[in-house]
Amino acid sequence: MQDPSNSGIMEKYPDHTKGRCHLMFLSDFYRDTLHVTDPDLLEQVVGLSEIRLCRQGDILIQQGEVPTYVFFLMHGTLRGVLLDINGRDITDCIVYHSGDAAMPDNDLTQPASVTMEALTDCTLACIPVEEAFRLIREQPAVAELYQQLVLRAAGMHRALKIAICQYSAAQRYQWFLETYPGLIHRISHKYIASLLNMTPVTFSKIRKSLKESESV
Repeated sequence: MQDPSNSGIMEKYPDHTKGRCHLMFLSDFYRDTLHVTDPDLLEQVVGLSEIRLCRQGDILIQQGEVPTYVFFLMHGTLRGVLLDINGRDITDCIVYHSGDAAMPDNDLTQPASVTMEALTDCTLACIPVEEAFRLIREQPAVAELYQQLVLRAAGMHRALKIAICQYSAAQRYQWFLETYPGLIHRISHKYIASLLNMTPVTFSKIRKSLKESESV
């Protein structure tokens, strides 16, 4: 992971792309992906937003820091990562659906429980946390959207926990393929193995075994 103190880890959208094209990009994202359809609310949300670019390996939010922005994934893949008691790198979650909140926790006021790291180059929409809170308080549609995102994230974590606790390693691999379609080809397999609570060696053996059985 790159040093989070490096000011270049997260860039604002280049100045030459701002203006009408920039606003249209945000407007299309909020309307088509997050279903913010009320014209006045859409204009307000777009006006409060920025687009940020992350390169692969960049740190979006560092564990222990209180987030100052709410991030929504537009394009790319991120993971939540933490270290276990032995200093081992553990992938806690993977964010790759466009429109998902790329946040470490549901409670935006607490220090981040995990670090959010870009696994690929990413494009994100972001809103200052204080403005997000205001919109949640004042706009029922935003409050409903926030609840939906929280429930979605909780559901994904619950499904992952069930898979880890109740499925064999091979079953966990199949679950991943079904739950994260296409992601197997987009990120390093060591992060997937970590997410599924298996070693890279076990992960590789399962893939090889399944390929051999499919070729019979």
